[in-house]
Amino acid sequence: MSLALDGSNGITTNAGYLTANVYTVAGLPTAGTAGRKAFVSNALSPTFGSAVAGGGSVTIPVFDNGTTWIVG
Repeated sequence: MSLALDGSNGITTNAGYLTANVYTVAGLPTAGTAGRKAFVSNALSPTFGSAVAGGGSVTIPVFDNGTTWIVG
């Protein structure tokens, strides 16, 4: 399996570093594919291991657990 690093899947490279797109919580893809990771820019009072909620101003990593997007 190859991974496109041209931005078409939300990932780009620059000098050997991977850069992921930053989403709002509402802009995240629908959860359901466990293992995906992303960043959100508007998390509200994020707690590690809890479902992410929008409406705040915290930029934080999240992951898809197959059901919902989780802070972590």
